[in-house]
Amino acid sequence: MCGIAGIVGALSPNQVNGAIRAMLDAQLHRGPDDGGSTVIAVGGGTVGLGNRRLAIQDLSPLGHQPMVNEATGDVLVYNGEIYNSPALRDLLRTDGFQFHGHSDTEVLLRAYERWGIECLKLLRGMFAFALWDARRSRLVIARDPMGIKPFYYSEKRDEWFVFASEVRALLQSKLLDPRIDRRSLAGYLAYGAVQEPLSIYQGIFSLPRGCWQERNEHGNVVASGTYWQFPLPAPSQRNRRLVDVVDEGRQILLESVRRHLLSDVRVGLFLSSGLDSIALLGLTPEKHNLEAFTVSFPDHPKYNETLSAGAAAARFEVPFHDCPVSDSTALHWIHNALGCMDQPSMDGFNSYIVSRAVREKGIVVGLSGLGGDEVFGGYNLFRRVPRHYQAMTWLSPLPSSARTAAAWLATIFRNDIVREKAHEIAKVNPGLIGLYFRHRRLVADAGLHAFGLSAKDLNLSDDFQVPELQYQGCYLPGDLLSSVARLDSAFYLQNILLRDSDVFGMANTLEIRVPFLDGDLIEWAFRLPGDVLLPKRAPLKYLLRQICADVYGKLPIASSKRGFVIPISEWLRGPLREVAQESLVFLHDSGLLDPVGINEVRELFRRGPDSPAWSRLWALVTLGFWLRTQGSGRPTEVVTGLAVHGI
Repeated sequence: MCGIAGIVGALSPNQVNGAIRAMLDAQLHRGPDDGGSTVIAVGGGTVGLGNRRLAIQDLSPLGHQPMVNEATGDVLVYNGEIYNSPALRDLLRTDGFQFHGHSDTEVLLRAYERWGIECLKLLRGMFAFALWDARRSRLVIARDPMGIKPFYYSEKRDEWFVFASEVRALLQSKLLDPRIDRRSLAGYLAYGAVQEPLSIYQGIFSLPRGCWQERNEHGNVVASGTYWQFPLPAPSQRNRRLVDVVDEGRQILLESVRRHLLSDVRVGLFLSSGLDSIALLGLTPEKHNLEAFTVSFPDHPKYNETLSAGAAAARFEVPFHDCPVSDSTALHWIHNALGCMDQPSMDGFNSYIVSRAVREKGIVVGLSGLGGDEVFGGYNLFRRVPRHYQAMTWLSPLPSSARTAAAWLATIFRNDIVREKAHEIAKVNPGLIGLYFRHRRLVADAGLHAFGLSAKDLNLSDDFQVPELQYQGCYLPGDLLSSVARLDSAFYLQNILLRDSDVFGMANTLEIRVPFLDGDLIEWAFRLPGDVLLPKRAPLKYLLRQICADVYGKLPIASSKRGFVIPISEWLRGPLREVAQESLVFLHDSGLLDPVGINEVRELFRRGPDSPAWSRLWALVTLGFWLRTQGSGRPTEVVTGLAVHGI
């Protein structure tokens, strides 16, 4: 795990060298063990590559980056882990390649030498990298299939291209004018996180998952492609015996867990009483050096999972550590977490608390059950969206007024936010994709309009996504459940869960690994039709329950999703009140949002502090806090019609 940075373009070597060093300094938390950079004069330009290293595989200097292939002159900086690197190393050795160390960085460098860009299809892991192909004078960049590792970039055509693992690091290059992008702002308020490929800043983008690009010495794109997309469900899977599907899935999941344990440092498991983490624990090979960690919250005993997690660890004879975190400690850490945001986010603060508690025990690598819900159908959304879509199909012949009246009646005893969302869904009848996004929305259209944000005016789709996105591979008309799984993986998982996991894990210098997003596992799971993955009337995560039936046994597994719930609503009325007030005042004065919308949210929270209204207020507070820490907040021009490479 590392932080990377680089520049290619018509800049002086001194300018490039200074910018690289500044970007690396901003990412010290991502890699305190080692660092390096190189500047190369090429034709009419300069290439600079840099790395901050968190040493996990091959702790010796042989894993130092930037790494040079002596045979070709290629130079690589890389962030992530390639879990099948031992197998790839053996394969390359049969072709006559020799290795100096045993880092996966060297394997990637040699794999590119052997197979070129086609090597991407052989990698199993999480990665974002940049490789200077010396023979062809091309910068090759790529990102893993699920977008687990970040890759941010900006460019000025015919002059330069700059990239880094974090947005704030890019700003240290001094090549950019940091101006808030109102399209990104709208996406943040709609969903609680900026929506890729945009970033919060105008002109900074995220390389799409599963994509690669080649850029010349001036930084211009000369080739690009997508090497991975969601596979289509195979109807033939419906004809297989359940026992065969279960056995196959178990072997693939076992291999994923084995791969993700590859490390030369201590590995810890984030253990709760839930299905996902216990599955990882139970499938860990015997006698492997794994330790289990549960964060307990003594001030909230009903969320305390220590006893059930400890029982699971004892059954599988894994060392168990309880990490108690009091409310006062959690509140202090929340303040620190707010200052660690790379971009504004209203979620992920649990990740910061858990990561910090585990890192303070000396753990460098943590296994997480993240992705299990998206891959195996763990959210009520998997049932609710198809059900509502079918209901809307019946209601669609009715006039809009009749549909909205039915929505009001159906939600008459619910809170204002639920009723508002149901009203808008019934009014516009958005189809399956639109219905999914409406269910995931934090703020509905009316609320965004009160902020002065209009999808049409900002050149965004009705879903407040960039129009270049075509949701390719996500919508399957004949399989609603599979469509929801793909949409959730492509948007909610990527834009919120994975990004927050990376930011808040690395803020504590902790690498978080996600075995449920292994390449072979997601290929297998997404080829299953929805009614095989999650049959009607079956419990959520039906197939995972079957795969791990012997693991779960008589353990006290949580019957529903649990976990520590930070009492944000309570804190906004108490210990966070002053911070909230200062942040809201700063946001109000920034001119980015219409004060009418801010005041509406405050009033909504005042009327129902224990309703979901707290999440809207918290989104504004975190946005205002982030703006204060960045020194930004001045209004910006509306950005429309920008072409985003790779989409």
